[in-house]
Amino acid sequence: MPYRVPSRAELQDGTARMTSISIQSVSKSYGAVSVLKGLDLAIGDGEFVSFLGPSGCGKSTLLFCIAGLEEITQGRIMFDDRDVSGLAPRDRNIALVFQDYALYPHMSVRDNLAFPLRQQKVADGLVRKQVDWAAGLLGLEPLLDRSPAELSGGQRQRVAVGRAIVRNPAALLMDEPLSNLDASLRVKTRTEIKRLQRALKTTVVFVTHDQEEAMVLSDRVAVMNDGVLQQFAEPMTIYRQPANLFVAGFIGSPQMNFLAGPDVPGGQGSNRIVGVRPFDLSPAGATGDGFRLTGELALIEPAGPVHYLDVQVGETMIKGTCADPSGLAPGAAMTLEAPGHCLHVFDRDTGLRLAT
Repeated sequence: MPYRVPSRAELQDGTARMTSISIQSVSKSYGAVSVLKGLDLAIGDGEFVSFLGPSGCGKSTLLFCIAGLEEITQGRIMFDDRDVSGLAPRDRNIALVFQDYALYPHMSVRDNLAFPLRQQKVADGLVRKQVDWAAGLLGLEPLLDRSPAELSGGQRQRVAVGRAIVRNPAALLMDEPLSNLDASLRVKTRTEIKRLQRALKTTVVFVTHDQEEAMVLSDRVAVMNDGVLQQFAEPMTIYRQPANLFVAGFIGSPQMNFLAGPDVPGGQGSNRIVGVRPFDLSPAGATGDGFRLTGELALIEPAGPVHYLDVQVGETMIKGTCADPSGLAPGAAMTLEAPGHCLHVFDRDTGLRLAT
C-alpha cells in the first residue's frame, strides 16, 4: 500500500508535515562491496537529524535509501510504523534537496516553486497560495519572476528548499545542500534552514561532512564511518563523551590530542590512549592541579580570540590554547595543563571509550 500523499486540504492547513523514520538493521551492498552494515536508528517526529562522516562512509547512500532512490539489501525502513522499503519515491511523501539545486533553467522562480504541485494536479488557487506561502517564508517574493540564471547561489538554494516544502512533505531530506556556497553564505543559509525547520516542525534528515554544520543544526547527530553507525546522540554529548577513538578524532576543530605509550604521564599508556581537546589545555598555573604535559613550544598560531600553542611532547605534537601569548616564545620549555574531568580515555585495542 503506498504511503499516503497529503490531500489538498492537508496541503492548505499543513496537517501532513511530520513523520517518524525508523531504520531497522539496514544493509546495502553493490555486489561484493558492502556500503551500509546493519544500521539501526530511530528519528522522531519533527526531529532534525544529521548524518555526519567522511567521504565514502555511506551517509548519502543511507539518505537515498530513505528516499527510495536506492534499494536496500537487507532490513526495513519504517515511516510512522509503516514499512516503505519497497515503495517508489513518489509514494513516500518526502522531499529531497540536492547539492546542485536542480532548478529548471527555463522556468521562473514562481514556476519552479509551483512545479511539484502542478505535477500533482493541485487546483490553481491552492498552487498560488502555497507558492506565496513558501516565498514569504523564505524571503523570495522579490525574486518570483526571475529565472535561476539571475539568482545568486544562496538564492538558488532557497528556491530549491522552497520547491521541496511547498507541498508540505512528511520529511525533508537534504544531501549536502550548502557545500556549493562560500563560507559566509553557508553560515547565513544554515541559520535560515534551522529557522525554517522550527517554523514548520518538519522531520529533517541532513547529510554533511562538515561537523560544524551538524553540531549547529541538529537535534541529534549520527556519526558514520565505513558504513557503520559509530554514535547517535545530541551534538554536545558526542563532543563531550565520544563513544570511540574515531568519533573523538572526527568531532572537534582543532582535532583532539591523543597520547599513548610513554607519552602518557603516570605510566598509564600501555593499554590506554588518553585524549584531551586543545581548548581544555592551557599554560599551567602555579597550583599544579590537573593533568600536565611538559615539552618544547614549537609554534604560536594566532586565531582571533585565542592563540593555538603547538608543543612537542616526546614524539607527539600537542596543541593547546591561550588568550594572551605575551612572554611565550618558540623554543622555550612549556607545561600545558587540563582539568582532570576533561580527559577522554580509550582502550588501545578496541578504541572504545573507558571511564575517566
